[in-house]
Formats: sequence, C-alpha cells, structure tokens
Amino acid sequence: MNLSFLTTRVKSFRCATSGIIQATKTEINLRIHFAAVILVTAAGLALGLSQQEWITILLLFALVISLELINTSFEKLCDVIEPEYNNSVRLIKDIAAGAVLWASVIAVIAGIIIFAPKLLIILKQADHFI
Repeated sequence: MNLSFLTTRVKSFRCATSGIIQATKTEINLRIHFAAVILVTAAGLALGLSQQEWITILLLFALVISLELINTSFEKLCDVIEPEYNNSVRLIKDIAAGAVLWASVIAVIAGIIIFAPKLLIILKQADHFI
C-alpha cells in the first residue's frame, strides 16, 4: 500500500465527515434523527436489547440517516440547478423527502415491535409493586 492511497482515503473520510457535520448544522430534520438515535440507543442500553435487536436498530439508524443525507443532497442540488420555483423540482424534492418519511415510519413501527414487549414487562412488574 502506498502513501498516496492512504492520503487519498484520509482526505475522502474527512470530506465525508465534513458533509455530515455541515448537513447536521443546517438541517433540522437531520438533528431530530440524530436525537432519536441517541434516545433509542439509551433506551436500548437500559432495556438490554438482544444482538439481533441491536442489528435491526443499527440498520434502521443507517437507513434513515443515510436517506436524510441523500435527501439534503438532492435539495441542495435542485436549488443550484433551478433556484427559481419549479413544479418539477418541487416534485423531486417531495419524492426524496417521501423516501425519508417512509423509512422513518417503518423504523418507528420496528421500534414499537422491539421496545413494546420490554416496556410492558416493566409496567407489569411495577404494577405488582404498587
């Protein structure tokens, strides 16, 4: 492996990281998704998720955050290509946002499937102590 290859990889990693940081600074929805990642991770640690449950949760985190980043990219690209209002551009933006919404809804449903049984056990145990 030569030094040029490693230098290029490090630069690519820095650019990608910068993109995530910039998008997080400018996009409220991305900040909301990252807040959800933190809350779900804390809940998962507190409730002792299984390995399979963690894999599912992590894949859903990756899906939703990645789609939000792609959606942000589409919106920025559309704004550069067509700064004025354009119905076709609006449709492109709406479809990209719809992909994020769809993934988010499915992630919430999966979260309910994973967390609800664990929370019900805790509530039942708490009911016995009251």
